[in-house]
Amino acid sequence: MTSAEFPVNFSTVLLEPNRWTPAKLPSFRVSAWFDAIRQAGFTGLELWENHAVLADTPEQEALDRGPLPVEVFNSYCTFDDAGAEGRERAATWVRRLHALSVKFNLGGDATRADEYLRNLRSWAQLLPSGCRLLCECHGGTVLETPAQAAAVLAPLTGHVDLIVHAFAGERETLREWLERFGPAVTHVHVAGLRGKWPMIRLAEMAEEAQERLALLRAAKFAGTWTVEFTGGVAQSPEDKQQLLAHAAEDLQFLRANR
Repeated sequence: MTSAEFPVNFSTVLLEPNRWTPAKLPSFRVSAWFDAIRQAGFTGLELWENHAVLADTPEQEALDRGPLPVEVFNSYCTFDDAGAEGRERAATWVRRLHALSVKFNLGGDATRADEYLRNLRSWAQLLPSGCRLLCECHGGTVLETPAQAAAVLAPLTGHVDLIVHAFAGERETLREWLERFGPAVTHVHVAGLRGKWPMIRLAEMAEEAQERLALLRAAKFAGTWTVEFTGGVAQSPEDKQQLLAHAAEDLQFLRANR
């Protein structure tokens, strides 16, 4: 299967060692990796917000004209009332980069769910027409489980799409996400994880990974894909060349088994 038949995005946060530090300061220029990412077979980027927002002007301009489209803008703006400036900044970058989708997370305070949804509705008005709202539902948010997500997001049915982490967590949990949300599941984050850390390549969990792909096929999943993380992430010392090579292996596994 070729890249044209099965496009897959590369997540720039995969190469970012500061991804989970308090300041989350970018440590490299994404533009320096354009050619290597494209040569590895990826067709687009899921761009970590800080790789754009906190970059210098030359790097920002390089992102504007890069050879790989920014298919997903990976934002960490917040949806409490205090987060308005961050939401506006994220929306500005979505428009500037012509991103087709924007990934977001809601907060973790269940008593503020209505506040989050109100601000999410307002934020959606700042985004380009047709831009997909991709909700990443996981631990630490009010959308941690499929049941919680179904209850909280009910008022926005038809307006918010979901991301699933198809190769982490329990198989039956993935099945529940797919059964509860059906066609609203439109994006897969690829990151191999058998039980707990460390993350691994899909080939290291080949049987389980093939089972997850079978679930997606059975659900008639026809959405988009990003290799978000892979084996070697958060294992010191990280080696960017090796991480990209592992991500390329995961890409080839997907194309061979999808």
